[in-house]
Amino acid sequence: MVAWPRGGPQASIESYRSEMRDAHARGIDGFALNCGGWDLNEPHYKRRVMDMYEAAASLAFDFTLFVSADGRAQDEIVDIVESTRSLKAQLRIDGKPVVSAYGAGGKRFSGGPVLIDRAKKLGAFFVPHFFPESGERRITPTAADEIVQRLGSAEGYFYFGAAGSPDLIADSIATLSAELQAHDKLFMAPVTPYYRGLPAGTNYRAFETEGFSGMAAEWEAAIASDASWVQIVTWNDWAESTYVAPLPMPAGASGRAHVYEDRFGELLSHTAYLDASAYYIQWFKTGKKPSISQDRLFYFYRLNPAASDGHAAPHTQTPLSTRIHVTLFLKAPATLLVDLPGSDLGRHLDVPAGITHLSADSRAGTPRFVLKRQGTVIIDKTGEQPITNDDFSGAYNYFSGSAQA
Repeated sequence: MVAWPRGGPQASIESYRSEMRDAHARGIDGFALNCGGWDLNEPHYKRRVMDMYEAAASLAFDFTLFVSADGRAQDEIVDIVESTRSLKAQLRIDGKPVVSAYGAGGKRFSGGPVLIDRAKKLGAFFVPHFFPESGERRITPTAADEIVQRLGSAEGYFYFGAAGSPDLIADSIATLSAELQAHDKLFMAPVTPYYRGLPAGTNYRAFETEGFSGMAAEWEAAIASDASWVQIVTWNDWAESTYVAPLPMPAGASGRAHVYEDRFGELLSHTAYLDASAYYIQWFKTGKKPSISQDRLFYFYRLNPAASDGHAAPHTQTPLSTRIHVTLFLKAPATLLVDLPGSDLGRHLDVPAGITHLSADSRAGTPRFVLKRQGTVIIDKTGEQPITNDDFSGAYNYFSGSAQA
């Protein structure tokens, strides 16, 4: 989201370059720049977008960008396309500048046909998101057919997903991909780490992902359905915890940071979602499941227990997990111990080679992860943050970390 750069309201071009380097290192090819306004009503959007294009153009590697017009920015689609079409970092398909949109044409798509027609006349390669009549819940075959009919001359469709359970998103990806392919339309599928709104907002809800396993299921759905593109739907949305960007940690910090504004609270590191995704990014881009040449361990846990008086949990369709979740990428079988000092919860878990998602009991304490192979310790990592009985500052967000042999 161009509204919330990691570097703050006065983010520099070098700050944007830093974000792009972080993304490129994991195999990400570019950013979709969500803009809720543009030049006439909120000119900071256009200024920041131009800075981001300048940042991308100055990198030593290719990194492409395109604008995703949201809200009132859709009224300025002409200037968006004309201002970016000739820039070095602009993503182009068949010579056409790519442009996207969120909620194209409004909630009921009333302005959708006009927007699609305008994009065509501008010579843009248009891949919008919009809501079917049923809303963005599980995309059924009927809803997928409706989406294709509404697309008209647009080249493809972007499914936002994000605010939904992993199984709903995965099923919707499969349904949409099949329908869009049958009509020669490009499909930009979503993959999301974890969604949880803030208590102070109007969307205090969460969708349980059980650590990384939910995101992995979405990646596998995109791969299996042969989606054209994948957008990691985060938009650095600090309020909704869908971010994957490494946080700027002050000296002495251990996985917590304030980003942009204090109202977002203390954000917990989600970098493990990004690092674990690198494997799936390679798989998606090559079409071949990569071999695992290095043992890696990723852990995910909440810092607070279940809801208690005065600390109501977000609205959910399924209970929030109170367990410690671990994802392992192993080149050979091994044994994992998840231990909390001073407790009798620790137990050894036999883990096969390959990718495994598992969980262990949780209680107050600082988790320790010990991985052994043939009696030799190959990873011994203590989590950077403790689990407590009374610290709700994480607001039911997931904390993540990792280690490698």
